[in-house]
Amino acid sequence: MDWFLYSTITMKRVLIVDDDIDILDVLKVVLKFHGFEVITTQTGNNVISESISFSPDLILLDVFLSGIDGRDICNTLKENPETKKIPVIMFSAHSNKNEILQYCNADDFIAKPFDINDLVGKINGLIGLN
Repeated sequence: MDWFLYSTITMKRVLIVDDDIDILDVLKVVLKFHGFEVITTQTGNNVISESISFSPDLILLDVFLSGIDGRDICNTLKENPETKKIPVIMFSAHSNKNEILQYCNADDFIAKPFDINDLVGKINGLIGLN
């Protein structure tokens, strides 16, 4: 019983933003399997409000979203006093990691398609679980 209460209290939270519902579904299942509490959104319009209300330990953010650029969202997150300390991992099929990281001040980048173990390792590293 004590273990259950402890594990529930310490569960790390991840917000995933991608306009591809299939990617959201797969990532949600995988990250829940690895012990994360996960919420997802298909639009960039509510990332700031979701970040403030959900208080994620990390945000996984697609670079190219329908109607809005994930890099702009990342910049907004990093400029907002309430969200600037939340690590952001950008992910995309776009191959220029350095350009993406430099443009938006993201904490890390992973290219699609990605290895799930690499992704979980990056998440754990950024939120201090390694």
